[in-house]
Amino acid sequence: MIVGVNEAPFDACSDQLQTPPVPLSLVRQPPVQATDRPPDKVTADWCSNIVFKPNGDLAQFIVWAPPIPVKVGQLKMQPDVMADNVTPDNEHGRYAMQITYQQTRRLEFSESCLTSQGIRVTCPQLGRHLGKFLAAEANIYDVRCYDPSDPSTGGCLCDYGLSFIGGPNGRWYSAAGSSQITFFDDTFAPPSTADYCIPEPNTLELTGHDTTALFNAKSLRTMRFHGPSCSDGIKSAHEDGVDCGPACNNTCGTCSDGMPSPGEEGIDCGGNCLGTVCDCGGHICDPNNPIDVAVPAAQRRSTCANGIQDPWEEGKDCGSFCPNVCP
Repeated sequence: MIVGVNEAPFDACSDQLQTPPVPLSLVRQPPVQATDRPPDKVTADWCSNIVFKPNGDLAQFIVWAPPIPVKVGQLKMQPDVMADNVTPDNEHGRYAMQITYQQTRRLEFSESCLTSQGIRVTCPQLGRHLGKFLAAEANIYDVRCYDPSDPSTGGCLCDYGLSFIGGPNGRWYSAAGSSQITFFDDTFAPPSTADYCIPEPNTLELTGHDTTALFNAKSLRTMRFHGPSCSDGIKSAHEDGVDCGPACNNTCGTCSDGMPSPGEEGIDCGGNCLGTVCDCGGHICDPNNPIDVAVPAAQRRSTCANGIQDPWEEGKDCGSFCPNVCP
């Protein structure tokens, strides 16, 4: 929700740069010496992080992940109630920024890694043990492990969903006639100034001023915000779930009613149904695959209810992250 932000006096959705006397390429990127060795690529050694119990359960496992890409951000700006110190020369108020980071990650365990402790569980069993051990991690879900495409290589491949929600809160200020907004973080982080414009109705575009990051987040450079709607695919402040609730004139699904409800990507799977993934013809639906995107929600079922044994399951629709326990 965007409240209290006026349109810039000119249509310029771009960073207002202050040209430095020396090119940035020379200031921030000193020349590399011919004798310098390029840095080695860093890879995660998952074997050093995993410890098995005699029954195959995990006694220790530490997941490390590089920065997660942004899925969506929600910015709510509320102007201060009119008071004696509010003049036409400025606007100010409070803001709340909520950023959702989400991505599917992969772990690779070699055969020697899995047998070095004298215990060798199957890949689907490994996925169940990992999921059970990481259940306390609120930002890790859908842990599933399966055999590699080339069985001769041995080992296991494990995929999991990683999601994190956070963001700053504080106060904002914008001078009348200015095309900039300054955000002051409640945690006393440095003020963050952004150039803004309104390229179309109900839309706000922010760009970090003079190459700075938005909201002091290094991964954020430019963001475009749209007014909340019941068809944007995200859970807005006025909704009970993703695009559902009384404000959207519908009812959120229960993830167990046997139908594709608002907020779900299929029949009791995806979207609001955390811990489940939808099946698109024998594989997990890929939002980047046009063929999968074209599959109607009514034809998508949870991989734990598709009537086949998926590579990460210990039986037909059981084991792994499925709620059903295999007999």
